[in-house]
Amino acid sequence: MIGFVAAATLIATYSCQLEAPKAVGFENGNATSSEIGLPPASLQFTVSMNSGNPIQAQLDWAGDPFTMAGKFPAVETAPGAYAFSAFSPGPCLFTEQACLSQVNLVDTGTGDARVIVTPVALTTDKKANTRSPFVVVALGTCTRSAAR
Repeated sequence: MIGFVAAATLIATYSCQLEAPKAVGFENGNATSSEIGLPPASLQFTVSMNSGNPIQAQLDWAGDPFTMAGKFPAVETAPGAYAFSAFSPGPCLFTEQACLSQVNLVDTGTGDARVIVTPVALTTDKKANTRSPFVVVALGTCTRSAAR
């Protein structure tokens, strides 16, 4: 029996710039947000979507403050829209051990894309020895640099 391995083909590559991530809080039914101070230059990354079953997202990020670089399975949620979870053992910016971020990238069809990154985050009160989750959201824009 002769086996054939289908090579993954590039679907698209996106160069992305995130805005400052925000911590979102909820109090008395209202949401508030505050910026998390990270330098804008540290919030640039590239993601390549490659064909396969499942589609593979290759995320390259110099400096990588969210610890998201790597290759991850992705789902196509609509034509040109992709979602994937980026994970690593750390060290992590928002958690104590393993890192996890949800990435939602949507190609607008005009050569650019919008992206939302939501890292898993928690706060720690060392005196009380307690932990609580909190919400972090980073919005961004991307430029498509490879054919689709």
